[in-house]
Amino acid sequence: MTRGKVLFIDNNGQLYSSTEFNGDMYPEGNGNEVIESFMAGFFEDYSHFIRFVELFNKHHFGYESELLEELSCDKHIISIKDNLTDYLYIINTSVKEWIIIDKHGNPSYLTANTMAIVYYKEVERLVHRCIEETFIFNSNELECEEFVSIIDRLRETSDLVDKVDELFRNSRENIENDFCNAAGLQISHESVVVKLLKKLMHDKHEWIDYFIYELDYGRNYEPGMIKEADGTNIDLSSAEALYGYLKSYCENKRGE
Repeated sequence: MTRGKVLFIDNNGQLYSSTEFNGDMYPEGNGNEVIESFMAGFFEDYSHFIRFVELFNKHHFGYESELLEELSCDKHIISIKDNLTDYLYIINTSVKEWIIIDKHGNPSYLTANTMAIVYYKEVERLVHRCIEETFIFNSNELECEEFVSIIDRLRETSDLVDKVDELFRNSRENIENDFCNAAGLQISHESVVVKLLKKLMHDKHEWIDYFIYELDYGRNYEPGMIKEADGTNIDLSSAEALYGYLKSYCENKRGE
């Protein structure tokens, strides 16, 4: 099994590491999700890194142990001479240049907005990300009422599937009938609908996925459980609140 970790250097130069994920962590496997998320601009700060690791673990591994740890490094240097993990994905979002020292003592320079893909004790390649992009939120593309209506229909369908699944689980007559699985009643293109919503709402950080799959359409939300890097509370208690947050995020980015 190919093992791997994701290392993250935040805006303040603090280094963090995910737990070691054991399974298909090479760049063409599960590691590709780390690379694609980095290129899409997902890793902006530590809070986004935490959420990525949690979702990544839930989708692929389901570990119940601690997923993150804080590491100490001196003088912005990371030594991989003693690394025993197959792959490391090291992401630098700080303004400082970091140096990675391989098993031969050779340096690789990790500039801002750059990821190093490390295979065992050597840097395999560096991936650079362009952070210049335009955030334009046009309310005419998707009104709040339309967005909420789509989310509500997805939630209602999901609830119906759960109820019917429960009926079949309790029915001894249907226990052998695979075709009776209620999943067949679910919207067959749900993933496509979610993907289109994310594109329309410029949701590059997958808040819509988080709202639907982690917060169960906001029903698992509690005040204070999600915060910005500065401690500001993020309200994801409803589809309306989610729409408002996505809209304000785009507007804030456009004003920077």
